[in-house]
Amino acid sequence: MRSLLRRLPGFRWWVVLRLLLAGGESRRTAVALALRPRNLFQPFTTTARERYPDELAAVAAALAADGATEPRVLSFGCSSGEELLTLHEHFPDASITGIDINPAAVRAARRNVRRAGAQARIDVLRAGDAEGRPAASYDVVLALAVFRHGDLNTAPGRCDDRIRFADFERTVAGLCRTVRPGGLFVIRHANFRFGDTAVAAGFEPVCAGFPSASVHGPTPVYGRDDQILDPDLRDDGVYRRRA
Repeated sequence: MRSLLRRLPGFRWWVVLRLLLAGGESRRTAVALALRPRNLFQPFTTTARERYPDELAAVAAALAADGATEPRVLSFGCSSGEELLTLHEHFPDASITGIDINPAAVRAARRNVRRAGAQARIDVLRAGDAEGRPAASYDVVLALAVFRHGDLNTAPGRCDDRIRFADFERTVAGLCRTVRPGGLFVIRHANFRFGDTAVAAGFEPVCAGFPSASVHGPTPVYGRDDQILDPDLRDDGVYRRRA
């Protein structure tokens, strides 16, 4: 029924208006749906503190083994900044850059960082990819629940009416370009598999096997042809760039 409603003229704007009237996080989602900026993956800006303790523990262990005491961290799709502040708490000596494509989310993130007094360690930029970021400049790049679309939670057979593997691969390649040799790339709750990208050949797994379920259940996963796969085939995890 929902897929039929989407085809009605003006349906998207009805959704945008409803979200705008709801306010708060819904208003930020409305901005994304209204603007539909190029390279938008996840229009929903749901976030919270401490959503990924196991993943950050794996990152901390890998950085400690590498001797990185003042890591440079990039959070792609930082939403309204809760993830940035969580990273700051776990890695207080890190230099952290947050990127998000949604202007309303960027404004909220900057405001939250400023209120926390963390602006000396955290910078927030508006962008939809890592173009312009220096090559091999980060110790850790994270993409947590970014390469997904909330409308795919019902696991339709194809995803290309919402997001496409080709855009995912291009964007991931740009992010991985910014990871230094020996640095880490962390991907979680994506609708695509990192291992299906060409750039994955330059990385090796550090830690995998995290639960596949989000608050909406198991995250559907799609192949290079944008067709649904068995969700057990996913490969979310922490990856190290080969030296």
